[in-house]
Amino acid sequence: MPQELLIELPSRGISSGLLDSYRPQRGGSDTRLKQLMAEYPLPSEGRFGCYLIAASSSYSDIARAIECQVFSKFFGNVPAEMAREYARYEDSSLFFLIVERETQRPAGVLRVIEHSAAGFKTLNDIQGAPLHLPTSKVLTHHGIKDLSRCWDIGTLAVVKEFRGQAHNHIVSTMLYGLLYAEVAKRDIQHVITVLDSHAYVQLTQMLGVPFMPIARSEPFSYLGSENSRAAYAHPPHVRPAVEAFMSSLDENVRRLLAPHVGRLIYGEGVPEAINVR
Repeated sequence: MPQELLIELPSRGISSGLLDSYRPQRGGSDTRLKQLMAEYPLPSEGRFGCYLIAASSSYSDIARAIECQVFSKFFGNVPAEMAREYARYEDSSLFFLIVERETQRPAGVLRVIEHSAAGFKTLNDIQGAPLHLPTSKVLTHHGIKDLSRCWDIGTLAVVKEFRGQAHNHIVSTMLYGLLYAEVAKRDIQHVITVLDSHAYVQLTQMLGVPFMPIARSEPFSYLGSENSRAAYAHPPHVRPAVEAFMSSLDENVRRLLAPHVGRLIYGEGVPEAINVR
């Protein structure tokens, strides 16, 4: 039986430096983003470019500031709360950052939490109220034996100017496409996360992505979202499940969804991520 992940960690004070990383950056995030793009130039073609930023890089603060900007707007998560929630996972985080190349504006960010001594945020959080799911039960239920082959999606945040149906959900599906490609490259076998129920429904019922409730858990309130789902997916099942779902649809609906699936599953129009250390 796999050992329990973290149940209690010694309380860790939030440093002023970490707290500042979630606040709007001095001189504006545009200044730091321009520095990043100058040091790590993007290809000259395509509207968007992408970076995969290690938590140890000073540029990772760009991603944290975007997280807080979006989560503050939607869920009321202020910088102090974001710092408190993610402090123990900072060293094991990776950030996918999408930028609009010509305007040099940030468009969205997705945080992945890798396995470490701190455990996974999703599994640690659902051990408490209201779900009370022991980690050992979750690991057994989903057949998770090698924790190094599991990733936790910590956040996904799209900047207002690039969000929603008006922008054809390009940035959000690109972020999932980048994640899916990196998961395949690294042979990640398990993905866990907590999704707002709106996102959960969009992914599962509109695109056929085979997320399922973790250990048959029910919806719950989580970090300002009144209706969230703790979710699990087995990456090798994603492509065949989405393809089967698409084949079951009316041709007109299939044509409408094809660009989203193209980005998410096949990486169509999704730039290769530039690694930033």
